[in-house]
Amino acid sequence: MSVRSALFSLKLLPNQELDESVLTTVFDDHFPGIALASRVQLIDGLIFIYGANDNRLTITVRHYKSQQLVSINGEECVDSETIGKTHSLLNNSNSEKLRSKLVSALNVPKVERIPTIKKWTVVPNYYTSSDERLLEYDFDSVVFEEHSQYQHIKILGSPSLGNCLLLDDLQNLAEKDLSYTRGLMKYGEISYKDKEILILGGGDGGLLHELLKEEPKFVTMVDIDAVVLNACKKYLRGACGDTLDNFDGPNYQVIVGDCLKYMEQYIGEKRSFDFVFNDLTDIPISAQDNRDAGLDGDEDLWTFFKRILNLALKLVRPDGFYLNHAIGIGCKSTLETYEQLLRSLPVKVEFSRHSAYVPSFMEDWVFYQIWKVN
Repeated sequence: MSVRSALFSLKLLPNQELDESVLTTVFDDHFPGIALASRVQLIDGLIFIYGANDNRLTITVRHYKSQQLVSINGEECVDSETIGKTHSLLNNSNSEKLRSKLVSALNVPKVERIPTIKKWTVVPNYYTSSDERLLEYDFDSVVFEEHSQYQHIKILGSPSLGNCLLLDDLQNLAEKDLSYTRGLMKYGEISYKDKEILILGGGDGGLLHELLKEEPKFVTMVDIDAVVLNACKKYLRGACGDTLDNFDGPNYQVIVGDCLKYMEQYIGEKRSFDFVFNDLTDIPISAQDNRDAGLDGDEDLWTFFKRILNLALKLVRPDGFYLNHAIGIGCKSTLETYEQLLRSLPVKVEFSRHSAYVPSFMEDWVFYQIWKVN
């Protein structure tokens, strides 16, 4: 079963009353058999509830009298297996016809309509952009799903994106997202041939797979979640190829562990790298909204990122670079906060940034190249 919701809103003219009989006529004409089931008088307006005898359709109308605003929410419960066989009452075409009838019958300048939303579907299709705009995908299958010790892991199938990895319901990488990996690498502008490289995170294997094509001297990758690595090895091969089939290769090693602990270990061993990649989580929209994110104590994600930066820069050689992805280009205040953080580090750094459109993110994503200066 799934639920379809059609949302409408309108503003009555000053001193115009919401005519119950007009609403009833419109709904009965558009949905034969529906009837007024309840009418509730509130201090600031009214609520009308309409229902059909078969319980398939419900319409709630809320009138906010002080503002002359009217909100209409239609909900239809549909058997997912019969969609296509049974005509949906609240598909976009029917909802648009209802919108036009409401404009005419209520004699208002316009009625706004949000495209029909499908809820409780077999495959979840709604996620958000980095600045929290609603996005609808064409996912049609759940390829893999499991809760690991660290996070909720899903790989969903998409006709347009291939398989797509989501971690805690955040888009991470799809098989069609080569632009993300090349954006992080600053592909074509940096040579990785004969270089020593450390990847923090990167459990999807996409970055490691592309870097190995550049003939580096050695790549070390540290990711904390073996469940992610093993799932991507099997179901995200369009991005990682066969690279994760073995965690040890002639010029690379994949370590399952906490990157913070390994960075501290490498610092103690006086190891260094030409490039350190941060392919961990996105930078947060705000510290306040990202507390309690699986970190120790009261540490927030901004503090976590500062720890990562300070440790990583100790591992970057004097002529080396730290590269990371950030967040969507629309999150301007977040990017400004991140750049302020870079300027406040105990080690003086310079940086540049660029962006690339990532298909599974449905937005331009920002990447940073950071280097130490004397």
